[in-house]
Amino acid sequence: MNGEGALERRFRRLLAWYPAEHRRTYAEEMIGVLLASAPSGRKRPSPAEALDLIGGGLQARLRRLGTWFADPSWPDALAVGSVALPVIVLTSLAVNYLQGVVTWYGLAGLSDFYLPALAIALPPLLALRYRPAAAIAALVAAGWFTFPLVKYSGLSGYFDPLEAGYCAALLVEAIALAVSPGPRRALVIMGWRTWLVLCTAGAALGFASLCYHWALPTWLAALLVIAFLSAVATWLAATLPRQVPSRLLLVLAIPAGPAAVWTVGYLTGTYAAFLSYTLPYLAPDLLLACLVAAMAWKVRRREATKLPDKLAG
Repeated sequence: MNGEGALERRFRRLLAWYPAEHRRTYAEEMIGVLLASAPSGRKRPSPAEALDLIGGGLQARLRRLGTWFADPSWPDALAVGSVALPVIVLTSLAVNYLQGVVTWYGLAGLSDFYLPALAIALPPLLALRYRPAAAIAALVAAGWFTFPLVKYSGLSGYFDPLEAGYCAALLVEAIALAVSPGPRRALVIMGWRTWLVLCTAGAALGFASLCYHWALPTWLAALLVIAFLSAVATWLAATLPRQVPSRLLLVLAIPAGPAAVWTVGYLTGTYAAFLSYTLPYLAPDLLLACLVAAMAWKVRRREATKLPDKLAG
């Protein structure tokens, strides 16, 4: 291979830092300019050229990511999330309750998190008429359940990740009801297949939490949880409008993280040993929740500023 061919090949490797769409549009033009400006006989890009291409590629990807976060479908994703979370939790609780009825335990056989489950379900119902009040109620409930979670974890900081999952779900509810159109919009977007996916997911979680003695190997339990989450994500994405699923899945990932840790521990039968969940594990969830809230609020403000312009025109 001659020097120019080797140089072109290395330039093309550096262009991999750019998004695929950018490469399809501008790659040949960029290669032409780079080769034309390179001294004759050179076989490798200079360090300055390499750094410039890498930096440009990263900037292009960050701009693309910013566009994804600022997409106007964020409010719709949060609206669906405000309904999806209580549907999953209540279906899981219903399976738990039915098992209690069959075994004559009734309500006594339910999880200690019966109250948090109802707290997650009530704000969306309230939001059908009083959405601002529902958002405040969900935020108050999130604080109410988070305070003892932090207080009683002690100096060690250990607590049950299922508790953390409920607190995260309440926080997501508060954000969704504050910066999205709420359940009314969700009922327009969601079809019967979406309801079926959510109810099936909740029923599976309820079955996993039944009072059986699970003793699966940790690797198998983790594999089952990952496969379950992947199947639900794929199925859910197939039932919603094109722009909504990826953002909705990011919203649902906030409470799903600690809940998945709890499920793996329950399936392995090592509840006390495996579920040593510490406060730092919540940091990514909190950061993600703040990011989602900021992006949805930004979109909402942008739409609000466009409305007076349209009316004036």
